[in-house]
Amino acid sequence: MTAKTDSPKWHFAGAIAGWLIPGLGHLLLGQKGRAAILFASIGMLWLGGFFVGGVGVFDRKGHPIWFMGQMLIAPSVMVEVYHRTLKSPAGQPPRPDDPTGTYQPSYGHVHEQGVLYTSLAGMLNLLAMMDVLYRDPADPRHRKRTPRQPQPTRDDNNTDTGVSPEITPNADNSSEGIA
Repeated sequence: MTAKTDSPKWHFAGAIAGWLIPGLGHLLLGQKGRAAILFASIGMLWLGGFFVGGVGVFDRKGHPIWFMGQMLIAPSVMVEVYHRTLKSPAGQPPRPDDPTGTYQPSYGHVHEQGVLYTSLAGMLNLLAMMDVLYRDPADPRHRKRTPRQPQPTRDDNNTDTGVSPEITPNADNSSEGIA
């Protein structure tokens, strides 16, 4: 029985960077394509929920279970802190008919969809952070890919290359050497 001597490499900095901005952890590991896909997909889902429901979808006290998913993306925590400053001194959001209120919360299905989108974006970001956290450096699938060198093309009509065209067997000489 042999023990593996190489310890796995954990990428804590990449996982934290991925929490701050989705896809940034993969970018730090050199996976630009995957980083762009994660940034676009998770970012658009989070922004979609934010634009649909507004600042009110980030409410730690109003729906703490959903906020657990939302907080898996760092901007959600910052928006929630900002959301708390918009509430009245009593801690309640302003009434919809209050003319002095600068903040109007979303209601109904619009609010629910915003909460759902932002929470799903956070949970997808958790998967991306877990993907970054453990990358085995010995695994060839996780290494940076080097671009392939183009193969020289063969030109049968050009005799200056020093490469002679291959001789293909035809019906006349295909039976030679076969007994």
